[in-house]
Formats: sequence, C-alpha cells, structure tokens
Amino acid sequence: MNRIARTLLAATVVVGATLAVGAPASAAPTLDQAKQAVAARIDKRLDALKQFDATIGGAKQLTAAHKDTLTKLVADQRGGLTALKTKVQGETTAAALKADAQSMVNDYRVFMLTGPKVRLTAAIDTELVVAHKMAGTDAIQKSLEGKADALLAVKPGPDADAIKAAVSPIRDAAKAAHKSLKALRK
Repeated sequence: MNRIARTLLAATVVVGATLAVGAPASAAPTLDQAKQAVAARIDKRLDALKQFDATIGGAKQLTAAHKDTLTKLVADQRGGLTALKTKVQGETTAAALKADAQSMVNDYRVFMLTGPKVRLTAAIDTELVVAHKMAGTDAIQKSLEGKADALLAVKPGPDADAIKAAVSPIRDAAKAAHKSLKALRK
C-alpha cells in the first residue's frame, strides 16, 4: 500500500475508531488522541513543504515563472495546512475531525502532487537548459515542451488515480530526456 493511502487509512481509522459504537473505552482512541494523530500528519506535510522550499531555492535552472508558481503553491499550502491544524485542534466531533483528515490529504496532496511538481519542474527546466546548449537535441526539447506547465496545472483532489495518470507521463518524459541527454554527453 502506498504512503498516501496509508496516511488516509490511518487518519480515517483513528478518527473512525472514535466513532465506534459499543467499543470499550480503552480500545477506542479519544478525540484528543485522534486530533494529535491528524496534527502529526499535518506537521509531516509542513516539514515536507520546508524541504520543497529548499529545493526551489537551490534549483538554479528554474524559469522565473515556474519558480514564482512553485513558491506561491508551497506558501499557499503552508498557510492552508497551518489553518487546518488550528481547525483540527478546535474540533469537537469525530465526524468533523474525519472531514479535516480527508481535507488534509485530498485538498493538498503534498506528497503525491506537490513534491513531484517541485522536483519534476526543476528537472525539466534543467534538462531544457542543457538540451538547448547541446547540438542534436531538438527531439529532446520537443518531448519536454509544455510538460512543466502541464504538471503545474494538475489540481489536487480525491481521485488519486487521476493524479497519478496525469503525473506519470510527465515523469516518464523527464526520465527519458535525462537518459537521452546523459547518453549524448558520453
């Protein structure tokens, strides 16, 4: 099971256990424990966003437009997740907490979408700069044209399969371009 599915499952199980009717009090986590579990998962996402900021800052070949888009994306997600964490702490029902846990995953997709957006956009922009400097790389350049913009246009949501389907061909194109450029350098 992938990390995203495990996160959503764990958050749902923790919150769902608080809803269990007839479960012994010692077996079901309290609402406060469930809040702590969801807050800890939000913190993991906030930590990842800090790493993405560092990646963006260190990516020397990012176009100005891509850098601005990624910087804004990370800042917006940081603000949204910080507000969600505050909201989680104020929840008084398990149902509301479960909705927050689902929002944490579906509305942000930090690991499944934001990370790839940052890493792949940096890689694609770098590959395009390298390809532009090398002779005989027109096919490589064409294979990457518009890929970063298409990736940045993918929106988070509850359909993980659709997100994977949108990201995979872009990842594959970036890998193929990298492999081709590496072969040309030899």
